[in-house]
Amino acid sequence: MSVKAILGTKVGMTQIFTEDGNVVPVTVISAGPCTIIRKGENSVQVGYREIRPEAVKRLLNKPMRMSFEKSGVKPFRFVRSLPADELESIEALTDINVSMFKEGDSVSVTGTSKGKGFSGAMERHHFNGQNTTHGQSDRARATGSMGTGTNMSRTLKGKKLPGQFGNVRRTVKGLKVVKVDEQKNLILVRGSIPGAANGLVIIRQQA
Repeated sequence: MSVKAILGTKVGMTQIFTEDGNVVPVTVISAGPCTIIRKGENSVQVGYREIRPEAVKRLLNKPMRMSFEKSGVKPFRFVRSLPADELESIEALTDINVSMFKEGDSVSVTGTSKGKGFSGAMERHHFNGQNTTHGQSDRARATGSMGTGTNMSRTLKGKKLPGQFGNVRRTVKGLKVVKVDEQKNLILVRGSIPGAANGLVIIRQQA
């Protein structure tokens, strides 16, 4: 089997000490086990976090429930497609776990960043603000010019304006695996990853 990624949830951040006494900030990820539901051309569809029977109707709509029934697998809370090769050696209804990773591996982690709600242009786009001179008192945190005037007289597409801040898909590449705990299904990676605690993440192997 050669699946290149696994699903997990962010537990939180902590720190560990190396043998020479240095402190290393790490993020703890609870990863897998994931069940392979079906195979594609260059990927496999996996399920993560099995749903209790009494909660199936509350968490899944009818098309999703029928899809699981036709596949002959128990319903899962999360279903994603993950990259894989050597598909001939992969069998459906088998599990994948953190044993695919080892200390020192380079991985990329994809998650959804924290949502900050509606934010102004200074917070959302890191504007510096305007000078509080010549009597102006209410423009210090304003967006500024909206675009052209006489000829086009419209706001150009892509103008940085106030709006929804956060809650977007982000990927952090080049993270190093510090420790793998197969008994507890935990991966410790150096540094921070996107999202809040208990948020779904995808951990991919990097060459």
